[in-house]
Amino acid sequence: MTLKKTVLAASVAALLVGTAMSAQACFTVVVGKNASATGEILVGHNEDNDRRILMSQYWVPAATHKKGELITYEPTAAKIPQVEKTLGYWWTQTLAPEGYSFSDGFVNEAGVVVVSNNCGDTVEKDESVKNGGVGYGVRRIVAERAHSAREAVDIAIELVTKYGYTHEGRTYTFADRNEAWQIALLRGHRYLARKVQDNEIAFLANSYSFTNVDLTDTENVIASPDLVEHAIKIGTYKPAKAGDYSDFNFREAYQPDRRRAADWNKQRVQTFMKIMTGEAPQDHNAIPQSIIPKEKVTAWDIQKVMRAQSDQVDRSVTGWHLYDLRDIGNIDTHDSVVFKMTKDPLLTVSWRSNARPYETAFVPAFPLAGPAEAQSFMDYKTGTRAQFHATAEQLGFSIDRNVYTFVLAQQFLDWMPDLREDVLEGIEEFEKAKAEQLAGIEERAKILATVNRERARDFLHEFNVLNYNEALGAASRVLQKAAQWDVFVTKDTLSLSDEGTVDVVLFSKKGFDATKLDPNVTEFGSAWSDGEDELNRQRAKPVKVTFKDVNGDGMNDAVMTFPVKGAVATTFEGVKTELFLFTEVDGKRVAAFDTVKITK
Repeated sequence: MTLKKTVLAASVAALLVGTAMSAQACFTVVVGKNASATGEILVGHNEDNDRRILMSQYWVPAATHKKGELITYEPTAAKIPQVEKTLGYWWTQTLAPEGYSFSDGFVNEAGVVVVSNNCGDTVEKDESVKNGGVGYGVRRIVAERAHSAREAVDIAIELVTKYGYTHEGRTYTFADRNEAWQIALLRGHRYLARKVQDNEIAFLANSYSFTNVDLTDTENVIASPDLVEHAIKIGTYKPAKAGDYSDFNFREAYQPDRRRAADWNKQRVQTFMKIMTGEAPQDHNAIPQSIIPKEKVTAWDIQKVMRAQSDQVDRSVTGWHLYDLRDIGNIDTHDSVVFKMTKDPLLTVSWRSNARPYETAFVPAFPLAGPAEAQSFMDYKTGTRAQFHATAEQLGFSIDRNVYTFVLAQQFLDWMPDLREDVLEGIEEFEKAKAEQLAGIEERAKILATVNRERARDFLHEFNVLNYNEALGAASRVLQKAAQWDVFVTKDTLSLSDEGTVDVVLFSKKGFDATKLDPNVTEFGSAWSDGEDELNRQRAKPVKVTFKDVNGDGMNDAVMTFPVKGAVATTFEGVKTELFLFTEVDGKRVAAFDTVKITK
């Protein structure tokens, strides 16, 4: 790229906007209808994933399929016969370079919600599967076929029984207007499902939450036939009294203590417990699988939980507010949503953030009315093909793709605390205004639905679109305030195998002297997290800084030399990638980005 072209592009962008892995972590809360302030089930879920992730929202219409049609998702998974008719559904796609099998969320036209939590690191590592097993298919097939949460459990059980589950361990949450179920799946063919009771709140981070489940309660519990016997056989459970399994603890039998005790699991659950009960159990084994709240819980209470920050995190360690997974709303939370499951599925409400919930507003929408077209940059058929075969172009940076407006805004905000505080105040005002507006929208939709359901859907779709546009505008205004500085990477491409260096220029301008840059507080590279779900700790530090007038405007600019290896950490071959400079100039936090193509 030429210097002139790069500087112009950066300036224009600032004016215009002024841009077959598993989910590593998640957090889910399920509120029974008798524990809810409105008498309706609430489901909150944070989708946490490492490295480059693009979130899109689609409406997939109901369909009729040809006889003999086979479903193919992951290239190595079993090919599963399709049914004749499938339901329509709202699909939240997690687009990742390798393809993610365990991250997407769904709400189908019957009003069934599907989310899940990684509960990997179990005792079941070597169990066999059949014909490649099933992974992504569990969530998508449930979305296509389930008319209730209970039917969703049956479908999941049928799939893992027949084909075997490919992941080491997960917990799925299925909810509808009447009930919510959670089902723990283990690699192979074993499972344990439990109905969330109407008077309780169930919750989990990324370890199994089921403890002493009553296996004799067949109305509320469904277990694979040999679940207990297998644990006895492999030595992870020994009943106190032979033949009496009342002391069987699923969590202890099937999950190593190291997973349950991990700080990023324990601290998030402790944060939840402190918010909901005022107390945070220190012993991770003493944390229950559910609680009975003293007061009725609202959707706004759950929003507070989903964006909650741990009081055990020292924010001064790295200079960043978010840098690992110990917060419920953390560095890797790409999507956060709270559902209110209504009697009429058309009126089911979701409040969704379009980026990290800590720095982004929850925007209300009615999933069955469909998302705004602008909430994705592909149609749903292309998106389906891309799930496990995403191209470099599809993953590449483009400010014309609205997802990047939200992504860039959060990447600036976490480095700029003053601007973040202003944004948080704006979020509070936005959410308060939407809460006051929502009751009237729901009432109008109910009236319309009694006359013409399609007209009611159109009305609610318009509401969805306008709200999304409003949120997009807010993110654009954040970028207008944040993207004040111009940076130039002196190479068009950077190679993943390059052991050399690259020069990066930060330009001075009127009122901004780049020569006052502090090299000790300067990093360059990808703003996405690393493979350990932490702040990108491999990001490059400058090996040399010089000052000279690069663009001929009479002011000296800062020219920084960085190792390419750190600059390209957490990037992917072939992808046009935004790379950030994070620094301090004259004691003020500064962030700016440029784009390059990553080569092998």
